[in-house]
Amino acid sequence: MSNKEYAKNSKKIDKDIIYVIIVIIFIISFIIKLPIIVSSTGGLTNLDSKIKIKNEYKNKGSFNMTYVSELYPNIYAWLYAKISPYADIEKLEDYLMENDNEKDMDSRSKMDLEESFDVATILGYQKSSSYVIINKEEIIVSYILKDAKTDLQVGDQIISINNEKVSSRENLKNIIDKIELNQKIEIEVINNNKTYKRYASKTIIEDLELIGFSYNVDYDITTKPEITIKKDSRESGPSGGLMLTLEIYNSLVKEDITKGYKIAGTGTINLDGVVGPIGGIKYKLRGAVKNKAKIFFAPAGENYEEAIKEKEKNNYKIDIVSVETIDDALEYLKKLEK
Repeated sequence: MSNKEYAKNSKKIDKDIIYVIIVIIFIISFIIKLPIIVSSTGGLTNLDSKIKIKNEYKNKGSFNMTYVSELYPNIYAWLYAKISPYADIEKLEDYLMENDNEKDMDSRSKMDLEESFDVATILGYQKSSSYVIINKEEIIVSYILKDAKTDLQVGDQIISINNEKVSSRENLKNIIDKIELNQKIEIEVINNNKTYKRYASKTIIEDLELIGFSYNVDYDITTKPEITIKKDSRESGPSGGLMLTLEIYNSLVKEDITKGYKIAGTGTINLDGVVGPIGGIKYKLRGAVKNKAKIFFAPAGENYEEAIKEKEKNNYKIDIVSVETIDDALEYLKKLEK
């Protein structure tokens, strides 16, 4: 081989190596996860396609659940958020509670979602005077406080405390109220289909007598007519509770309370019908405006105030309605003109 041919081949090899290195760097930078959360403009989920009830009444308009778009937290998402006016960067640690980790946070968020489906179903049927019965409540541990004296784990289903069966949220409260300060108790749990004996003691945490854990409730319910909720693995969190309840209610009553409008909104819901605050209101509002919603329900208080500021700042053409309870939303819609 001549020197010229050798030099030519060497340059080609050098270029190939450089190309491979560039590709490897790109792949690594795409995969490496940064300890941040990148939030941007969300969108709408038309709940008519998500919730199916046997012999349901149809809507002329639509109820839409809003969501925040969260980008995979790599260097490219970080760069996008730096140059885009419609995305923000937040530290992951700001989302985590004390004594928390990302895995438990994600698990808790999924439990919140499942509970919101159950609560929305119960409340929607109750408000529409349709048949619904709670057969069973399972108490699932979702968070352990840092100063708690217990070996409970996230995901534990509490079966009994000191051999007293735990059958509901109210029942659990009554049992815990009877426990003395510093009294060591035995807790029977199920986790991943295995039974364990855990322990705990009631202790002083932030000036309160606590066992030191939070929990979610998994409801087993029966409804007539039957309901099916289509679930998406990408969804998480309880913030769709209000809109889910409205969609279920509207599917069960003859009058169409959408009045033909595209209605969006957000807010948690509990069995008392109280609407709770959520995060990311400005991204959800922006998504509603982008998708041409006419009305946007926002939890009363800081969420509503932030939404109004965003509307005024950006001259959004949308009606923002403050709601404290499901009844507030229903009253507004019943008075809404077609």
